[in-house]
Amino acid sequence: MNNRIIPVSLAISDKEQRLRIEQLISANSMVRLVEDEADEMGVLIYEPGDNVAEDMPHIIQALESGQAEDVYLAGNVADPEILIRAMRSGVREYLKFPVDENDFRAAIVRTAMRSSLGCDEGEKGKIFTLLGSKAGLGSTTLAVSLACALNAREPGRTVLFDLRHPVGEVPYFLDLKYEYTWGDLVHDISRLDATYLRSVMAEHESGLHVLPAPGNAERPSNHNLFLILEQLRSSYDYVVVDTAHTGDDDLPKEIELANSILIAMQLSLPCLARTSRLMDAIRSQDPDADRRMQLVATRVSRNSSIGVSEAAEVLGRQIAWVIPEDGDSVLSSINQGTPLALAYPKSPVSRVIEGIAKSLAPRPVKTRKGFSFGSLFRKKSRGADASDTFAGATL
Repeated sequence: MNNRIIPVSLAISDKEQRLRIEQLISANSMVRLVEDEADEMGVLIYEPGDNVAEDMPHIIQALESGQAEDVYLAGNVADPEILIRAMRSGVREYLKFPVDENDFRAAIVRTAMRSSLGCDEGEKGKIFTLLGSKAGLGSTTLAVSLACALNAREPGRTVLFDLRHPVGEVPYFLDLKYEYTWGDLVHDISRLDATYLRSVMAEHESGLHVLPAPGNAERPSNHNLFLILEQLRSSYDYVVVDTAHTGDDDLPKEIELANSILIAMQLSLPCLARTSRLMDAIRSQDPDADRRMQLVATRVSRNSSIGVSEAAEVLGRQIAWVIPEDGDSVLSSINQGTPLALAYPKSPVSRVIEGIAKSLAPRPVKTRKGFSFGSLFRKKSRGADASDTFAGATL
C-alpha cells in the first residue's frame, strides 16, 4: 500500500506457527520480515506464553511509545483477561493459529489504513450524504448540484461519490465519460491509497471529481465502504454521496460517517409517511444521526395543498430548505448533461442549493497536505537488557 512495505516482527515461540507466519509474510508484497536483532519493530505479532504477565508491560510500552507500529496477539486460544487488557491498551488484532492468509492480509490492510488515515479529525474532509425515502424525489439532482456548488469554491477539492443502487445515474447528469468505478477499488481494496484512488476518478470539465458506480453491482461491504469513505475524506475537502437507504439491519457507512444527512422529500402525504419511517429507521440504528439529519423539500409549488409548516408539524421536524418547482430548468439541464448550477446559475433552484452549500460549509476551503506513510516508520531504542527479551523479539 502506497509503495511502502510494512516491517513485521515475530515473537512466536511455536516453531511451526512461526514458520507459517513467515511464509505468509514472504507471500505478501505489503510486508517484510524483520530480523530478531534489527533496530526497527514495525508490526509486532506476539504469542502470549508463560511469561505473559512480564511481557505485557513491555509490549504496551512499545505500542504507546510508538516503538511498535501495531501489535497483534496470536495463539490457539484467546485468554479473555489478556484480550481485555490488550484491547484497553490499544491492541486491535488477534490472529488464531493456524493463521489464515486472508485474516493476516486483512489485519495488515487495517493497520496500514489506520496509520495512513491518522490525521486529526479537523483536517479531514466533510461528508454530505443525500438520499430520499424513494426514487424520483430529486436527491440525485440535489447531490450533483451541491457537489458543483462546493467544487466552484476550489475546483478539484470536491468529490461526488455515486452510491446509488442498483444503478448509479450521476454520469448522465454530467455527460461524463468514465473508465473506472468504485467497483475497481473494491476488487483490489488492499491497494487503496491516495494514488490508487485518484487513478480511478473521473473528472468533469468543471474540475469536479466523480467516483462512478458500476452497473448492477452489489453494494460494497461495510468494511470496504468505510475504507473508501475514509480515503475520500482524507483526500478531499468535501465528499458528496448520492445514495439510498438500503433498509438493512446495519446502518450504512455513508450515513454513519456523514457530517450532514440531507433527506429529499416532497409535500405529499405518502412521501411524508415514507420520510417519517426513513428517519425513524436511521434514528433506531444510530441515535446520534438525529442531530445530523436535515430535510430538503423539493419541487415545492406555490399552490401545494400541503404547506411547508404543515409538513414540518407532521414530521415533528423543521424543514431546513425549500427548493421551488422549476421543472423546465431542471429537465433541460439533465437533458443537456450540464449541471443545473452551470446551466442555470441564476435559477431559483440553483440559488437555494448555493445557500445549502454555504450553510453546510461556511468556512473557506483550506488546502491540506496529501497522504504520507512516513508516520509508519518507527524506531525502537537500543540497549535493552536481557530482562526485556521474550519469545525471540527484543523490546
